[in-house]
Amino acid sequence: MQLIPHDELKIGQNFNFTPMIDFLFLMLSLFATLAISRAKLFDSEVNLVSIKPTEKSASLRPQDILQINLSISEKGEYKWLTEYDEYPMDGIVAIQQELTRQYQMGVLPQDKERTQVRLHIDQKAPWKPIAEAIFAVRELGFQAHPVYEPVETR
Repeated sequence: MQLIPHDELKIGQNFNFTPMIDFLFLMLSLFATLAISRAKLFDSEVNLVSIKPTEKSASLRPQDILQINLSISEKGEYKWLTEYDEYPMDGIVAIQQELTRQYQMGVLPQDKERTQVRLHIDQKAPWKPIAEAIFAVRELGFQAHPVYEPVETR
């Protein structure tokens, strides 16, 4: 019979993982912070794509192309812009209906490549109405062109 149990006489065989887990957590948080800040720094600028004209569109003269102007406000509201006035549009369906109506009446050229729909987008406009407008215009066979207008400094 022993006074000290046999288990207590053995040298400790346990390994303390706490410092290693703390170190791994710190490394994980460091790399996550770097990844987020890198994405924020490098993905903040949006570069517009330059479109190369096709043979058919390259043969068109600027006076042969009819331009329709739509604006998207910072609240995501649509307006049909003319030389004299702005007409609010209820949504994508209203824009498609107006384009179809003008095409059927003969106001727009029969060759849809001769019609450009220019989208004047507010700098603070949400992405959803922008994407919806582009897809709605392309669905009808027209070309959608986002227009960049620099902010005037006074």
